Order: sequence, then structure tokens, then C-alpha cells
Amino acid sequence: MDKPLIDHDIIREMLYNDESFIEEFSDASIESFTEFKNEFHNHLINSDMDQLRRAGHKIKPVAQMLHLDQLLEMYEESKILIEENSTQQEKEGLAEKMDEYCNQIISEFQ
Repeated sequence: MDKPLIDHDIIREMLYNDESFIEEFSDASIESFTEFKNEFHNHLINSDMDQLRRAGHKIKPVAQMLHLDQLLEMYEESKILIEENSTQQEKEGLAEKMDEYCNQIISEFQ
């Protein structure tokens, strides 16, 4: 994943280019995406649809605002994997892919 996922211009524009707001938003985003990554991984592996949806609903507005379409697509795919009783290997593969994606997001906010 070489291309940046976060368009910092969107954030700057949304927060009126105020450095203190941008820093606060970045810190909150690091916390939110870290929490989501961990919860997504655990709830997908354990096929816990209710908890997976709770984690998704928390992060979805920010992901949409930042145009993180791949995160949203993986989230939707995870629900299908659970509904279709997919193999543990398929769920683990998607969980690892989401881990990498979220790690890049977190890294870009640091």
C-alpha cells in the first residue's frame, strides 16, 4: 500500500486549517481506528455479528467522510462471511487485510 489513504486536505478544510483541531482530530482518529481494528478482528474471527456491527457503526461515519471505501467494503464483506458461515481461514484472511489497512491509516495520522 504505497498510495496514502488519508487525504489530509479534506481534514484541513473541514477543520478550517486550525492546527489544534487537526491534532485533536488526528489523536481521536488514531484511537478510533485502533479500537475498530481490534474489535473488527476479534468479532469477525468469533463470528459475533452483533458486536461486529456495533464496531462498524462507530467507525462508518468517519470512514465515509474520509472516503475510505476499501474499509467500508471489507466491513460489508465481513458481514457476508459471517452470514454464510465461511471458513475460519477466510475470516482470518479478511481480518489480517483489515489489520494492515487500519495500520496504514493509523500510521498516516501519526
